Amino acid sequence: MLLSMPRLVLLLAGFLSFVVQCTPSLGVETIKFRISDKERTASGKILVEAQDGGVMLQADDGQIWTLQPENIIERTADDRPFMPIDADQIQTRLQDELGPGFDVYRTQHYVIFFNSTEAYAKQVGALFEQLYRSFFIFWKNQRWELPEPEYPLVAVVLRDHESFLSYGTKDIGETAKSVIGYYHLGSNRMITFNVPDWERNVATIIHEATHQLAYNCGMQRRFADNPMWVSEGLAMFFEAPDRRNPRAWRAVGSVNQVNLRRWMQYFPRRSHDSLVTLLSDDMRYRNPGEATAAYAEAWALTYFLIKTKRKEYVKYLRLLSEGKYLAEKTKRQRIDDFEECFEMTLEQTNRAFLSYMRRLR
Repeated sequence: MLLSMPRLVLLLAGFLSFVVQCTPSLGVETIKFRISDKERTASGKILVEAQDGGVMLQADDGQIWTLQPENIIERTADDRPFMPIDADQIQTRLQDELGPGFDVYRTQHYVIFFNSTEAYAKQVGALFEQLYRSFFIFWKNQRWELPEPEYPLVAVVLRDHESFLSYGTKDIGETAKSVIGYYHLGSNRMITFNVPDWERNVATIIHEATHQLAYNCGMQRRFADNPMWVSEGLAMFFEAPDRRNPRAWRAVGSVNQVNLRRWMQYFPRRSHDSLVTLLSDDMRYRNPGEATAAYAEAWALTYFLIKTKRKEYVKYLRLLSEGKYLAEKTKRQRIDDFEECFEMTLEQTNRAFLSYMRRLR
């Protein structure tokens, strides 16, 4: 699950009509601010500035802070070149933040904080690195050379559900009770815990780590208008478990059997305008009665497009990657983007999509 774009809609509403998109300067801005009755200081580059003085700051550790004017205590700037901090510095900061109950396990690309066993942290780290290699190879094979992440990738791996709720409730509120892992758009961290069902665990780890990679390699831009069907469909395309492999995951793009079953259950009641509602906005994901079907259709549509319209799909992702911060597209714009990139009307896409899925079943 991708968080916390839906949770931040109201918080960001005051920005949407009054923002000025900024070209980050070469210098560094340091802001002292108050969030949840705590004073914090962050240094980085300004991404968006509102006419009323609110700002969106990307800090040197990769976090994005959206600050209303009343939260800002002090702003200073200098001409130092902006430089992301490295893995050693991130480790020091997070150890101070999380406290003595957490240990650290590092891989080539990840800094993993855990209060579970080191053996489990190593299992998770191996999956992260396996996905990392597969992710970049997959897109290179699609003739899209993605840049590697600018910031070290951070994951928090918790020992059990109780520990997850303790951490997650502070981070995402009551939503923590209904998920077993998430990637947080603001903090840029992936959070998960040790679920007894290893196959389900693997699917969650790969899913959330795919979100994190997509938002750190330029494929998707945090806090731009990224349709949920794209973000979730992409993560589910990568997550499909492989029971024949000791790690329960091996290849990118296997049929996701869980979501295929959910798609088949949805198909008999699927409405004629299902693609329209899926593409034009994200409301189906926020409706508990429709969310499962929306996720299944997002996987099915993504699978269909990558398997049959791969070049056009990459073109579409490239277009989305250029989206502006906090700029929300209309329903019509979303559909126009899709039809332009795939050179088909939604009606034509729907016919081809259903024909393909009937054969896949």
